[in-house]
Amino acid sequence: MEYVHSIQYHRRGQNGRLTLAYVEAVTDHGWYIRNEADWKSRYTVACATEYLTRMSADAGTFAITVWRDATRVCTVGIDWNPPNR
Repeated sequence: MEYVHSIQYHRRGQNGRLTLAYVEAVTDHGWYIRNEADWKSRYTVACATEYLTRMSADAGTFAITVWRDATRVCTVGIDWNPPNR
């Protein structure tokens, strides 16, 4: 079984508008390994931290949405403050 997901990273601008900044396609079943209420959110934040670090993304607020086909798995918001480069 394939676990292909699309992760969309929307950056929140100063006017509050969300603008699509990045899209990542991953084959990963991590969102389904636990049934805890907050697991999907914690797993998404961990994936986003790794991705935004790898992309050298500037600091800011992001809304991160994970999709599996047309089904939204979860959406989380993070205030991204990159590690020292």
